[in-house]
Amino acid sequence: MKSGEESNIESGHKIRILCRDTHGLELKRLEEMGAELCKVNYKEEKELREALKNVRNVILIPENSSDRLKEAECLMKVAKHQEIEHLALMSIVGVDRIQKSEDVNSNEFRNLKEYHQIEKMVKECFGGNKHCIIRHQIFNQLYYFMAPQLENDNQFFLPVKKDSKWGSVNMIDVVEACYRLAKKAKEQQRSNTPDADPFYHKNVYEFTMERSMTSEQMAREIGEGLGREQVEFKQISEQDFKKYLEQMKQDKRFKERPDMKGDPKQGRDGWWSIPIGKFLNEQNIETMLEFWRMACKGQQDIHSDDLHKVLERQPHNLKQYFKTNRDQFKHFK
Repeated sequence: MKSGEESNIESGHKIRILCRDTHGLELKRLEEMGAELCKVNYKEEKELREALKNVRNVILIPENSSDRLKEAECLMKVAKHQEIEHLALMSIVGVDRIQKSEDVNSNEFRNLKEYHQIEKMVKECFGGNKHCIIRHQIFNQLYYFMAPQLENDNQFFLPVKKDSKWGSVNMIDVVEACYRLAKKAKEQQRSNTPDADPFYHKNVYEFTMERSMTSEQMAREIGEGLGREQVEFKQISEQDFKKYLEQMKQDKRFKERPDMKGDPKQGRDGWWSIPIGKFLNEQNIETMLEFWRMACKGQQDIHSDDLHKVLERQPHNLKQYFKTNRDQFKHFK
């Protein structure tokens, strides 16, 4: 979860980052860039009240933990008590479609249902224009964990059907869009013009590819981006994929962040956007599996032009992403 004051650095406001742990994540670099780090227990209201003191805006990123709901509820309770001006929630595309995919009394989308419950809590606590929900597809950066297979075996495997349609986005695009969205909304609020664009005051945004693709099409785009022979897509079982990610969690290639200099303007990953194995806990893996489980049921064929509109440019497509980050993926061969 992250909490930040108004993100307009030029106006002298700072960003405060809340985290449950700072060990081994190289967050010192963020401090060097001007951020304030605050280690908290999300279930302790006293700690959160101190952490949210003098904060005006909050971005809530639900934790991959077994107490995700309780932690989010506690933070929202404190944020409301502290009279936060605006709360934004980062959520996942498709959580509003779960009822169409799940059998009655089933628990196959437990994690995604929690995201949807948190969305409902946000709407109840921060009604009207005091909140927004940003749903996004899975991040392209997840594919680094599959780099060994892509680079060595020319294979892209996932627990999803080859003809299922879904999508993924560059995390760099999403972060830039969040910044632009906040900045634009604040500018319009200050100018208080009657013809302000309502697009920048929506309650729900969906940051997706501009067109969803089948798994086979995505594999083809990845291969072209890497400048390789056509990458083969292979559907594997959820159990095998989970076992693979658990192996990557322990793999020395993902123990520490690589010392890479990225270029956000070009969509090139740096040390700050390449994932490490420490993040592959039970809840994170299960959430990924639920995303592709929904795709298999035809409920992730979702596309919107929200990301394009906010960025005021075309988001990086999958082929561009892999072409730009070709050397980064080779690092994990």
